[in-house]
Amino acid sequence: MTPPSAGKPGSELVLRLLSAVVLAAVTVAALWAGGWVFAALAAVAAVLILREWMAMSGPFSFRAAPWALMAFVAVTAMTARDEPLQSLGFTVLVAAALLLARVTEPRVAWLSTGVLYAGLPAIAAVALRGADMFTFASTGAVAVIFILAIVWATDTAAYFFGRLIGGPKLAPRFSPKKTWSGALGGAASGVIVGCLVAVAAGIEVSLPLMLIALLLSIVGQVGDLVESAMKRHFGVKDSGVLIPGHGGIMDRVDGLVAALALAMAIGFGRDWLSGGGVAAGLLVW
Repeated sequence: MTPPSAGKPGSELVLRLLSAVVLAAVTVAALWAGGWVFAALAAVAAVLILREWMAMSGPFSFRAAPWALMAFVAVTAMTARDEPLQSLGFTVLVAAALLLARVTEPRVAWLSTGVLYAGLPAIAAVALRGADMFTFASTGAVAVIFILAIVWATDTAAYFFGRLIGGPKLAPRFSPKKTWSGALGGAASGVIVGCLVAVAAGIEVSLPLMLIALLLSIVGQVGDLVESAMKRHFGVKDSGVLIPGHGGIMDRVDGLVAALALAMAIGFGRDWLSGGGVAAGLLVW
């Protein structure tokens, strides 16, 4: 993920730690609560992500559209708890319809992409978590924990392996500090932590599950690079200033956005083929 802006080392570290603790506590509490509580958190996150996306890629000539689109991604995230496929379909349709306005709004392709970038991971998180409430033991809760743990482990290990080993740069044009050693160490750590989550939840650690963990780790790192490339394109250091010591919310969830989208595709695909639910489609092989 993107490093925060420079400041006094001591105060910056305190801000980062406090912000991380608060964010983790809110996320864990909402994940345990599930149902509409988790859906509400996903909706808020989607709105904030889209707001930061539009702030970077705008301004846009039709001023009412951003507010309408933020309301739209919030509604689709909330309704994904009961009708995930409908929420997914509406999001794709709206994103496609926006492209028809490109004659009057030359930057509308960014707006269309932003709807997908903000909406799809929110729908994925809610669809995977499911409607059950007040438990970590459900398959849906385990699926979300599985994804979060892989992305977190990958990001953390990539930083430490990169600092420890160094070596060739991964994508110096977009993120000059990332290295191949960090990427490989992060991917390996993501797989290990994903397997540990599965073992703790009583889920068989099969070869397909290990491959999914690896894919989620890799895609998460790609998502990180994509967000870095976008920020370089628009000449900004951080996506926003919402989170003290960290930057914007996009800076914190760039890898998670991509991993959730992939997890949803796998879960929906297997649910469509054999049934059992979206979360089970991701985890049970």
